[in-house]
Amino acid sequence: MKIDYQSKINVIGFDLDHTLYQGSKETDRVIQEYIFKKIATHRICSLEEAKKLFEDHYQEGRGLSGRKTLLALNIPNAGEIIQEALENADVAQTLTNNPEIVRILNDLKQQYHNIDLITGSGKEQSLKKLSALGIPEHFFSHYITDEIAFKGDGSAYTYWMELYSFPAEAFLYIGDRLEVDHLIPKNLGIETMLVNVKEKIPEVSCPQLADIKEIKSLLL
Repeated sequence: MKIDYQSKINVIGFDLDHTLYQGSKETDRVIQEYIFKKIATHRICSLEEAKKLFEDHYQEGRGLSGRKTLLALNIPNAGEIIQEALENADVAQTLTNNPEIVRILNDLKQQYHNIDLITGSGKEQSLKKLSALGIPEHFFSHYITDEIAFKGDGSAYTYWMELYSFPAEAFLYIGDRLEVDHLIPKNLGIETMLVNVKEKIPEVSCPQLADIKEIKSLLL
């Protein structure tokens, strides 16, 4: 059933990493350098050796994914390391202003008023990334970062809803990851959208958009 977002939604929350920006080869390079350091620490080897270990298994589009590469190398907490790299590597240096996204966000702010950021990144890293994208610090009404609560256990979403007096169904969260950006908030009654989706999952009921700019046709 199609949702009338304009009449139903009072608060919109955004993920940051791979949501407000898409990855690039340069972004991947910075993230992989972060992962190499983790491998080097665990394997007690040089960064060059860590890089070779990773690249022997990981081949974009043809080999193992980043997480599966770490698993193959017997690196513990592989999934957590990949997400930590996405959120904490200094990718701000690879980002550039995106005027179209900024315009869409400003239009959303005018219409819905309550626009927040809920991210696994820390506040300092988040502000650096937003600055690189041309999104001013004051734009978001609330910042819920990993210093406050976690998306993975649902506490970030619970904290978010407690900031307002609206019911759960009046909240919309927009992100890129199936579990933490859709399944967890959906189980709390929050509406969701997935963006920058490379391949749609048929059994997922929320909108799955190839590009974040497509939210404009649904929300404005």
